Amino acid sequence: MSTSYRSEIHRFGAPAETRDLHIDEAVALVRDGDAIAVLLDVVQPEQLDTWWADPAYPEVIPHRSLSGVANTGVAVGPMQFLENEKLVVGLADYFAYAGRFNGQLRNTAFARLIHDALHIDTVQVGTWAEFPLTSKREFQPKKEGVYSVPPHCDAIHFSRDPGNWPIGENYSELKNQISVFLSVADSDEGTGLVFWDYRPQDFAQLHTLMAEFFANQSIPQLEDVPKLVVHGKPGQLHVLNTRVMHAVEQCQAVRRTIGAFLVRHEDSWRMFH
Repeated sequence: MSTSYRSEIHRFGAPAETRDLHIDEAVALVRDGDAIAVLLDVVQPEQLDTWWADPAYPEVIPHRSLSGVANTGVAVGPMQFLENEKLVVGLADYFAYAGRFNGQLRNTAFARLIHDALHIDTVQVGTWAEFPLTSKREFQPKKEGVYSVPPHCDAIHFSRDPGNWPIGENYSELKNQISVFLSVADSDEGTGLVFWDYRPQDFAQLHTLMAEFFANQSIPQLEDVPKLVVHGKPGQLHVLNTRVMHAVEQCQAVRRTIGAFLVRHEDSWRMFH
């Protein structure tokens, strides 16, 4: 029998609601658009170092796109901004990484937690290739900039080079892509996760919005839409609708997470990062 956890349910324009939920119930709320974020008290603080030190994860290395951020392996986001030969080489590296590490990543405490709740499968391309399952991230506090992760959205089918991207627009059966991560370390007040009720329709629109932010440190299209800021704490499993525009505020202490994305395909949850 699955475990229920004390949970915070966050929606645009409404106060947070607290009740006990199973992980699959939290995911269903976000899947169905009934919540933007659900935070579940899953791991006791004294256990977090063990989750982070899991030897199944490879070494944490600098992120390819984000200053002050390190992660394990190859993340899907930077791949989606590559094109032509760079994308082909990047995907070869991405799939090779998954082939080398997914076997052991399946046995991490995080992957087992999500699998036991949702019976997840991998995102598979062709007969053998898989997307990587999960990764760790570490954020260093910086004095400059408002965000450690700037405004963006997550969509598995978005790509600067759709002709060479292996996932089509109709891959996911959901209108929402879900991010799940365990907060392992953070400041006492919790780093703010910012959500705007705005969904870019394609990669070109997302790229325009991000370019606007990098040029002016603001996005006019987001100024008049509903906004939500959520502050979590270590030990909470975050279940988030990251198909909407969102950002991560600058952290005030070293911030660590273990996480993945979820999409629905052929009546099965698929986990990747």
